[in-house]
Amino acid sequence: MKNIFSFIIFCFYLSLFYSQDKKVFNKIDSLTSAKDVQDFINNEHHKINYYLSIDEKIDYDQYCKVIADSLNLRQNWEKADFDNNGLTDLLVTGNKHEGYKTIYILDKGDHFESKNLSLGELYEKCSFSSVKDNKIEYQSVKILSRLGFLSNLIKENLIYKYGGFIEENIAPKRHNILVIEFENSVSYWNRSILEMKIVSNREVTWISRNDNFLNSGVYTAKLSQEKFKEVVDLLNYIDFENLADSYEANYSDAATTYLKVTYDNLKVKNIRDNGGIGTRGLRQLYDKLIDLQKTEKWIKQN
Repeated sequence: MKNIFSFIIFCFYLSLFYSQDKKVFNKIDSLTSAKDVQDFINNEHHKINYYLSIDEKIDYDQYCKVIADSLNLRQNWEKADFDNNGLTDLLVTGNKHEGYKTIYILDKGDHFESKNLSLGELYEKCSFSSVKDNKIEYQSVKILSRLGFLSNLIKENLIYKYGGFIEENIAPKRHNILVIEFENSVSYWNRSILEMKIVSNREVTWISRNDNFLNSGVYTAKLSQEKFKEVVDLLNYIDFENLADSYEANYSDAATTYLKVTYDNLKVKNIRDNGGIGTRGLRQLYDKLIDLQKTEKWIKQN
């Protein structure tokens, strides 16, 4: 009886151990001050893509400082496990010569992944970030036109999904995606043109014109089920059906992206995005489609 009781106790603790989230102590856990964060970013072995000056206060202009003070923000760096891999990640806002920037640094186990979160002075007058429940509460004042018109303070809950931070959708719909058509136009800085079409049988056609990847022509490929599902799931998650039909940059010489989705009973959604200022989810979708250039085995058609 004693042995049986001991065995039951052992199984209880074993199940308790495996039912808990596995939390692994990492380098980011040990950061306790602005100096620690600065040293961590400066360490060349960590290969952080951005340099920031981590000061106790952000160098906001007077307009943004008033908003920052009203939000009662805490320190300019916070920790969380954004990608839910059991390793602590870092959100940092720091000063640069041209202003301030917010980045996130993810511990991927064998390397650190660092990306920009703030959109920059072409898109936003101010932005402020804080962490809540392993998500980011991102508040910003958008620049609405070349004349300097500004939005009110906008709050977005950002969640790490599909390889980046996008707007959280707590109840995504599931549409039957029939055709995805994607095209970008040239700009002053980028002379390449990409035109791509994906149909529901996973066949994709890419028309290459001056895109610096392959010779101009028509190419085809067959996406894997996993890759196709990834694109469709992201498309559904960003609630494409209810996005704006048109987005317009507040600066000239911007490239324009066109997205056309045929879905359900031959419904059609067209989106024109000048300057790529649409939602974060949209920009992530563009990146995923463009990345197909590099990942698929293309066959050139005669």
